[in-house]
Amino acid sequence: MRIAIPVVSGEVFSPLANAEAFHFYEDDHGKIVREFLEPMEESSTDAAVGLLERYGIDALLCGTIDDTERTAVGMAGIMLFPGYSGKADDAALRFLSGSVVSDPNNHCNACGFKGACSLKDKGGCGGN
Repeated sequence: MRIAIPVVSGEVFSPLANAEAFHFYEDDHGKIVREFLEPMEESSTDAAVGLLERYGIDALLCGTIDDTERTAVGMAGIMLFPGYSGKADDAALRFLSGSVVSDPNNHCNACGFKGACSLKDKGGCGGN
């Protein structure tokens, strides 16, 4: 399985389009056998999802995710696991061990600001 996590400074990051890079992991029977960082060249949902498609990603682990990103990831046929936080390496290991179940209802717009995310303020939420 090929897993991707959007990151800034090694931490799980949201929104996807504003991540500085994606940390890619490939596993074999629950063990990470390959990992690398791929920088984002453009800041857009299309660019982020295009990068995931180019690398044949099966699963995306992320923090919060807005409806636009959720739809784009789904249309690309990538399994989505939102609700992660902390170090990307730890999130990947928790996912592969099955010890953490993501929250499928984890939406960026839960604050009521309809996905108005930015890099400003707290955690990229436009409502903070």
